Amino acid sequence: MKKHSIQAIFLLILLAVIYFRIQHEQTKPIEETRLALGTFVTIDIQDKIKNAKQILDSTFSLIDELEATYSLHIPQSEINALNAAKDTFRISEGMEELLSSALQISDLTDGAFDITVGKVLALYDFIDCKRPSKEVIEENLPFVSFEVIEVSNNMYYKKSPNIVIDAGGIAKGFIIDEVISFLKSNGIKYAALNAGGDLYVMENPKTKSWKIGIQHPRKQQEVFGTIEVKNNAVVTSGDYEQFFMENSVRIHHILDPRTGLPSYSSVSVTVIAPDATTADGLCTALFVMGPDSGIDLVNTIDNVEALIVYENNSETLGYVFSNNFDKYHFVLLDSTAQYSRIKK
Repeated sequence: MKKHSIQAIFLLILLAVIYFRIQHEQTKPIEETRLALGTFVTIDIQDKIKNAKQILDSTFSLIDELEATYSLHIPQSEINALNAAKDTFRISEGMEELLSSALQISDLTDGAFDITVGKVLALYDFIDCKRPSKEVIEENLPFVSFEVIEVSNNMYYKKSPNIVIDAGGIAKGFIIDEVISFLKSNGIKYAALNAGGDLYVMENPKTKSWKIGIQHPRKQQEVFGTIEVKNNAVVTSGDYEQFFMENSVRIHHILDPRTGLPSYSSVSVTVIAPDATTADGLCTALFVMGPDSGIDLVNTIDNVEALIVYENNSETLGYVFSNNFDKYHFVLLDSTAQYSRIKK
């Protein structure tokens, strides 16, 4: 009898150990990377909850659903249907919100950001390294202007059937915001999302803030500097993302909508903002505006900070940041880069 009692106790202990191990496995932080939005997307959920894996899977499903709406690379997407329309087109609430945000940033930056740049951007081939001629660009520039489109009451209107919307400069940020809203609605408090350099970080359960490395624009394997951020979006855009070299000139994907040519005012821009939509759109605009005009604009916008890196010459980089950028504990890791404003 005593032997059976000992065996029973041992079995209970074993079952308890197995139970608590399963419980631990179910409530530990979870991180996963998948291919989405034309890049690698990593979601890191630090909340110790049982259904974290289920929430993670649902989040990636939401990303796929949103990409199917806003991506030009998906033939059946809403944005392709919108571009195929001759003049007016009924759009979803999400599309209206995205386009309205884009138009606000276009207005704020005097057209340095313009989602109608699609007609010209499509002329560049960054896979086969081909650029359009000056004549072809000039033929298509009349169809690039945010002022010739309107959005209201779930309707989109364009003055010419040749207007092509390319939301690539803002859609990823918009999708990130939708995802973060979804995570919060499911009780997630501690998480980070990285979509190919576009990030949103909630609070870190251990250190409050997350330390984030800013990609060096000229040294692929190195970090230009670090910042510490929580409950904000961080977006970095650079001329190193999509480009090819032609006669020692870098032909890249960030075009000045006013010329249809790559902008050489900057080489990298990092924006910190409360939402990723604003950070994404402003990042592109500031790149085109350059260090002086760009930083002057950021200094007028509440709760938005930016770092702009530009070329001093072929050997060194210059950089400048907004008035309160240092509150994110910026640490420069490139000892050759020089802080300076260009304007005299």
